[in-house]
Amino acid sequence: MQAERLIEKRVDVLHIHNHDVERFWPLVNFMIAEALKYSGGYANAYHIKDYLIEGSMQLFVVFGSDDGVKQKVFGCLVTRITDQPNLRQLEGIILTGEKRELWQDDMAAMIENFAIQNDCKRLCMLARPGWSKVVKKYGWKVKHVELQKELFDRAVCLTHASRTGCLGI
Repeated sequence: MQAERLIEKRVDVLHIHNHDVERFWPLVNFMIAEALKYSGGYANAYHIKDYLIEGSMQLFVVFGSDDGVKQKVFGCLVTRITDQPNLRQLEGIILTGEKRELWQDDMAAMIENFAIQNDCKRLCMLARPGWSKVVKKYGWKVKHVELQKELFDRAVCLTHASRTGCLGI
């Protein structure tokens, strides 16, 4: 009987360069697609993949082993750099994964260093409400809350408003 080959128990955050996205995409496609569904479907996973390949977005993958037996992907982060009139900022737009306690410290350090290397003056994260508790220890502050309302077919909405006097606000 052959003993199982043990590997190092270690989880790393890796920046995936745009020319390597195709190779790593099968590992994160499902996670990104699921995150986009939760976010209201503003994009499909293939849109994000295209942005990653062209370099307008960046991909970070959390990969390693928590048991010393098998390696796997624990999560991923998609960012974009935006130039505002007064500063450049790194924006996290998708952050998803499991066993966050294994990689959140490394992820926080990685994105901060990446932002500094790219002359960003601020980090900004679009995230679910629970993340505000997690990132507080890294110096993040809640500055805004995103409120959403889905708008449907304009003709239907206007017909409803004319009948009821309600604008749906």
